[in-house]
Amino acid sequence: MDKTNRRIVSLLVIGMAFLISACNATTKPATEAAIDNWANVANKDWQLIRIQNAGRTIDPMSPILASVNFTLDGKIVGSTGCNRYFGGYTRDGNNLMISALGSANMMCVDDAMDVEDAFIAAMADVKSWKIDQGELLLLDATDKSLMKLEPITP
Repeated sequence: MDKTNRRIVSLLVIGMAFLISACNATTKPATEAAIDNWANVANKDWQLIRIQNAGRTIDPMSPILASVNFTLDGKIVGSTGCNRYFGGYTRDGNNLMISALGSANMMCVDDAMDVEDAFIAAMADVKSWKIDQGELLLLDATDKSLMKLEPITP
């Protein structure tokens, strides 16, 4: 191979190396991918399917429809299935901290009050989140699922 061909091959190899490194540099780190997934969570209404907290499992049934909506501006609003609630949250990647929730204090049927009490207690223990097969899981500090929610479709 003559000198000119070797130079061309060398330049092509160097060019390919730069191209490969540029492609790797544009790959999103795991934390950015988690942030992108938050777009699938925020500003959507999620309905509670299951609460697992303090050794109890509760599967709310209609008409007790607890819900949550994480707004993009750091607020959380929804229903406990009995009363409306509101609060705030902070998020860093998959870490999620929910502030103390405020709510109305109307009395409801016993089952609804059980769901509300478990819901409020579980929200205080939430430390992270993840999406699993289209469902939102709110997790405690050990990554144990506290609540499972599904998107509310109109």
